[in-house]
Amino acid sequence: MIALRRNHFLALAALYASAMVYMSLVLGPTGFHYVPLGFDEAWDKFLSVRFVSHGSNERPDWIANMLMPVPLAFFINSTFGLGIVTGRRVTGIVVTLSVTIVFILAIKYAQLFFPPRTVTLNYITAQLIGAMLGVVAFQFSHTRLYPRLLRRFENGDGLTIVLGAYTVFLIGYYLMPFDVTLSIGDLAARALELFDILFSVPGEGHNATYRLLLVVADTLTAIPLGMYLAVAGRERTTRRLVWRAIGVVLLIFFAQLFILGTEPFLVSLFYRGAGAIMGVLFIQRIKGKDLRKRHYYFSRYLPVAIPVYLLLAMFVSGILSSQWWTLDEATNALEPRQFLPFWNFYIVSKAHAAQSLVVTAMIYAPIGVMVWLRRGFWSSGTKFSASLAFSLSLAMELARMMKPGLRPDFSDPVIAAFAAGVAFKAMPFLWRMFEREAARSGTLDSYIANLRPETGAKTVGGPASA
Repeated sequence: MIALRRNHFLALAALYASAMVYMSLVLGPTGFHYVPLGFDEAWDKFLSVRFVSHGSNERPDWIANMLMPVPLAFFINSTFGLGIVTGRRVTGIVVTLSVTIVFILAIKYAQLFFPPRTVTLNYITAQLIGAMLGVVAFQFSHTRLYPRLLRRFENGDGLTIVLGAYTVFLIGYYLMPFDVTLSIGDLAARALELFDILFSVPGEGHNATYRLLLVVADTLTAIPLGMYLAVAGRERTTRRLVWRAIGVVLLIFFAQLFILGTEPFLVSLFYRGAGAIMGVLFIQRIKGKDLRKRHYYFSRYLPVAIPVYLLLAMFVSGILSSQWWTLDEATNALEPRQFLPFWNFYIVSKAHAAQSLVVTAMIYAPIGVMVWLRRGFWSSGTKFSASLAFSLSLAMELARMMKPGLRPDFSDPVIAAFAAGVAFKAMPFLWRMFEREAARSGTLDSYIANLRPETGAKTVGGPASA
């Protein structure tokens, strides 16, 4: 496994802290908006901050504020973690909480200079809770989770770790914004929403082809979920694994019913269940197979896959329509704040922003996969994949700028480059993991098959010999 040192975590903490400053001060409804204030006036305003009454519609923002400092506290505690001795652990926790709390309060104070930012004790409390959750997450992962994962990895079971992490992420993605119904009023409002949501389909308001692509994409995202269930339950039969996959999809659907802001489509039970079952069957299918040279087999289909991929990317981006603006019309429609990195993520709900981020990454990650298939194992191509994805995404956004009714997002090329580069870098490791899983599962099945005749002989022969 990758070993990160203190200086790595310090760099991550500094980078994440910079991102928090940018999101908290620079991004805003009107863009960058600084208003000078005297120190005494600002300090009096800060001391007069109070709790305010929030409705259920503001809970997603409160939850997002709570989750924001969790990675920061985790990285800081990773930097100042002083071992497993109780006294040193306590010192690391105290230092982490002190640094994180001072940083949070400094940002909240600075927000007074950037109206219309909202500074209330509600959000300050949420972020302080997040800081404590980050420390708890570090202590749990450092003392319990990481040693177990390390043992699994050393035993050649890295695929279970990767698929397990993906499954946790996927379930969190399905349940965003984690706004659980907490009152009778919430339940009543949710019940009214569900009448419209349950029997609809994803992509309402778009054409049938677009809705079909959404269903296909959601189906594909569920495949690794089934893979995880299969590798985590290698000793189970295929039938039991299939039923377990269906059960997990049902549990996710049931949980979505009680989370405001989610869309539990009834039809999703079928296509997500189908995706999870495909994942189970895929792992069962590769048992005992030699996958070492199979990537060369898939590379032969790249001449067909590339134009199909480009056509789908253009369709999803919405640039295949016949209506175009002139250059003057397009530039007049642009606003300066649109050029702020990630501004389009700020003006939508947190759940929608997360979905947009995931969708963009899913669209451009295949570029890294295709470059890897073309170049082969352990070849260099990370920078090339990232550059190619950046260029294609930038071209798509420039085309969207020329389309009436579409809003370009010039942050997408950065996300696309990162997704493609990571995909290229990860592919050889993932392929090796699947190779080991195929060999491991095949060996396990052979071992069990060899045991069964011996067990049967003992059972039948015992009474006869007696």
